[in-house]
Amino acid sequence: MRKSTKCAELVSASKSVVCLVFVGLVVFVSQCLFAQQSGVQSTQKKPAAVSKPAPAPTVSQPAPKPVDYYQMLKSTEAVKRRIAVDNIGRQRNQNDISVLIESLSDTDPGVKIAAIDSLGLMRAQQSADKIILLLDDKDSQVRQSACVALGYIGDPKAQTGLIERVKNDPDNSVKMQAILILGNMRASGAVNALIPLLSDKNPDIRLMSAQALGKIGDAKAAPAIKDALSVSVEEMKNEPSLKEPYHQGQYNRLISELVKSLGELKDKSSEEKIEELLKSDNKSIKIAAASTLGKLGNKSGLSEAMKLCNDKDDTVRMQAVESLGNIGDASAMPVLKKIFNTETNNHIKESARGALYKLGWKPPQTKPKPAKKEKKK
Repeated sequence: MRKSTKCAELVSASKSVVCLVFVGLVVFVSQCLFAQQSGVQSTQKKPAAVSKPAPAPTVSQPAPKPVDYYQMLKSTEAVKRRIAVDNIGRQRNQNDISVLIESLSDTDPGVKIAAIDSLGLMRAQQSADKIILLLDDKDSQVRQSACVALGYIGDPKAQTGLIERVKNDPDNSVKMQAILILGNMRASGAVNALIPLLSDKNPDIRLMSAQALGKIGDAKAAPAIKDALSVSVEEMKNEPSLKEPYHQGQYNRLISELVKSLGELKDKSSEEKIEELLKSDNKSIKIAAASTLGKLGNKSGLSEAMKLCNDKDDTVRMQAVESLGNIGDASAMPVLKKIFNTETNNHIKESARGALYKLGWKPPQTKPKPAKKEKKK
């Protein structure tokens, strides 16, 4: 009995030992595996930080060489010669005038135009003779540029050539430019060439001719201008195609300019015809009529002009204000003063001031403020 009990105890003890050994073995193996994994991780190298490449050293670019435009003038390429003349002309250097005059003989129209424009803007009197010759150039743009340049230069010798352009140039742009310059020159010798153009088919040529004749101021043109006014008014009434907005605007400007020219020529015989235009549907024609009648000593357009000073359109208001100065009636002063004091448009405000001066107005003198007396200490 005792033997069996001891045997059972021995078996139980041996089982406990085996269990302890097994647990210890498991713990040992686990520690070994953990140590091995830690060793592997510690032996792995971290990737090295990538350093940014150093910026490349800046290399200073050599400054571009200045273009020698005088050398470029010798180029066989017309485009380069144009660039050269244009850049030389922009300097407005009097020493370059001879170079620009030489370029007037270039075979390329563009080079000639660039030289003409620069010489005109420089008012180069010594170039006038050569530019006058270019009024006969085969290229219409060269002829037109020559007209403009001669207008800047203002040499009376150019009038003969300009009159020839008015009479015979096939290009209307050249013709109108010549008309404009002759008017600005107050060229009395052009009157006979301009009068026939008052019946030209092109309304713009009629308009510019009337304008030029008004500036020249020769009274012998008045009958022809008055006839042109009557014809234009009738055409506008009876020609259906002129009801189209563009042509209507064109004729409104033409009629207004014819009326103004009669005022410049002080043609009293046209008063009755102009008075009829105070009933026109067009505001600009009404104002032109009122203003011209005022210049002729007729104040019948005063009330119409005063009414149009309140128009919503800035252009109409400005024209009406200016016309009150031309009419010359002092009764318009209160209206003009109100406009001068309340108008927000500076251009209209200055027009009101100018009209007031024409009527004899003097701005109130502001008394200087007395100097402050220093208090005695």
